Amino acid sequence: MSEAISWSLSAGASISDAGSTSGDATISLSKELDAASGEIALTLQVDDVDKVTLLAVTTDLLDGSVTVKGTGDDAIALTGPMLLFGEAAKLFADDLTTLTVENKSADKKAKLSVLIGLNV
Repeated sequence: MSEAISWSLSAGASISDAGSTSGDATISLSKELDAASGEIALTLQVDDVDKVTLLAVTTDLLDGSVTVKGTGDDAIALTGPMLLFGEAAKLFADDLTTLTVENKSADKKAKLSVLIGLNV
């Protein structure tokens, strides 16, 4: 059975949109990252990025201290939420078997949240 994932986006006065995407399954996780955590590998087991309908990654520490990377890719510093739909997920990673995260802040903890919608 298909699951609907509702989303909304508002940025300044010029961008405002909302909608939903559907998928056969979702993966959702939250991870508390200690200050100066070092790299942490989160096992997602998504080896076929072609099946990703939505990839959302956010953190409560948006100063660039928290980084994320897919297998083999360069890390991206989060300064806002990352929201990718369908084909755009492949721009981030060829493989989401593992998502590597790191909190480089010397003194602040961070909460990381990930949501993935999939067609299986």
